[in-house]
Amino acid sequence: MSDIRICNISYSYTPSEKALRGVSFCIPAGCFCGIIGPNGSGKTTLLKCISGYFTPDEGQVLIDGKDVACFSTREIAKRMALVQQHASLEYDFTVMDIVLTGRNPHIKRMRSETEADYAIAHNALECAGIHELKDRLLTTLSGGEWQMMILARALCQQADIMLLDEPVAGLDIAHQVGIMSTVRRLAAERGISVVCVLHDLNLARAFCQQIVLLKKGMRYAEGTPDSVLTKSNIEHVYGTKVNIIEQDGQKYILPVIAG
Repeated sequence: MSDIRICNISYSYTPSEKALRGVSFCIPAGCFCGIIGPNGSGKTTLLKCISGYFTPDEGQVLIDGKDVACFSTREIAKRMALVQQHASLEYDFTVMDIVLTGRNPHIKRMRSETEADYAIAHNALECAGIHELKDRLLTTLSGGEWQMMILARALCQQADIMLLDEPVAGLDIAHQVGIMSTVRRLAAERGISVVCVLHDLNLARAFCQQIVLLKKGMRYAEGTPDSVLTKSNIEHVYGTKVNIIEQDGQKYILPVIAG
């Protein structure tokens, strides 16, 4: 289990284009944290800084007290698994071929996968609920199956931290709930710290334990779903009117449609 500390980080793409501005918060070990905010608010940039892909202009990202900038590429791959919305993969591979690449950080150079690596891959496929797809070619997968395969590959890394960049974008509601439920269950069972960039505020409320709301590269609010996803916060940050309704003990955020 690993805790993540975001310490006053700023990041600029150009001198005039500041994507993050002094962002700070802490994600406890084993927590499911959602990163939300309007387009251009810095969500994916923040995720890339956490992953070590971007180095902040200022501040630090600490994993168990150690600056991510001090990690080697192999160390980062062992500690953090990234689930992207659109992975760039060749099409002449099977699902098992792709899932097995999650073992790469653990395999020494010039060595092949062992029986133990295959056992871990089979287990990852089982956990993701797609073991029956292990011999399928990538060209035959639906969008939901593709995302579950990428999730299985991340599980195969056996990392303490899972980073997800809009993992359910473009999927139907059944696959959205299926993927988010699987991630939440695995986070609870394995003590994995999850950082998930989301656009759907209702999914964020339903599945995340902690939410960080960004506005123009700054942390606007951070805390539990109920403390962050208030009517005033949403309307101020997103610039649109909403209603929050409650039914069967659950709250739902609905945009107000004019006219």
